[in-house]
Formats: sequence, C-alpha cells, structure tokens
Amino acid sequence: MPNRQDLYELEVTFRQLMRRIRGSWNRFEIQGVSASQGIILEKLENEGPLKVSQIADALWITAGAVTSLSDKLISGGFAKRTRSEEDRRVVYLEITEQGRTITESLKKHRKQVVEGYFGKLSDEDVKYLTRIFKNILSDTETL
Repeated sequence: MPNRQDLYELEVTFRQLMRRIRGSWNRFEIQGVSASQGIILEKLENEGPLKVSQIADALWITAGAVTSLSDKLISGGFAKRTRSEEDRRVVYLEITEQGRTITESLKKHRKQVVEGYFGKLSDEDVKYLTRIFKNILSDTETL
C-alpha cells in the first residue's frame, strides 16, 4: 500500500494531467461551437432527441447549463427544440444536419487529444490504466 506522500504525489500529478487534457479539449471550437456544446450534440446524435434534464443527468451538469448551451446551439442552427406528441409540455432537444457536421469535427479533435496524451503508451499500459481507473470508479461509486 502506498504511503500518504505517494498518494499526495499521485493526486497532484493526476490533477496536472487532467488540467492539461481539459485545456487541450477546450481548444475545440468550430463555427462558434465549443467543446461543451459539441458534447451535447454528440449525445443527441448518439441517443436521439432528449429532454434537457436527461442531458444534464448524463453529462453531470445542471439543467440551467444545458439550457444556456443549447440556446446557442439552436440559434446557430445546430439543434432544434421539438414538443412531445403525447404531452405538449415536454420539450426535446434534437440535433440538426448542420449539428452532425460538428460532431464529425469533434470526434477528430477527441482522437487527436487522446492520442496526444495516451498514444505513446504500450497496449499493456493502456489496459493497466483502464483497469485501475475502472477499479477506482467502482470502489468510489458511493462517495
């Protein structure tokens, strides 16, 4: 078991890595669409029309944040709001064809970022890190 100093060094190093990855990720911007907006578009592309609350829950952000981000997507023509046929009070967010072009660019950017940080690792190291991260996530579900 690592000593407390080892754990502190691990935490500091992990935080630095995450800050760099987040910085690289946030450099995505195409046609006025940010990385955060792109993630919403990608979610809509993969799962179809969703309510704001569903997007917020899936992305671990507030419904207000989703509303703010989606308003910009709608005004840019990348997404649209639709009402439920069964219950007109229910509003869904849906990706447009113009939005689908953004997700293609987002996927290329994600690949570039991931390969930039993890591409030089051996297959064994990637599997090892993946196993470790999954274990940590599994062990901390209740925290």
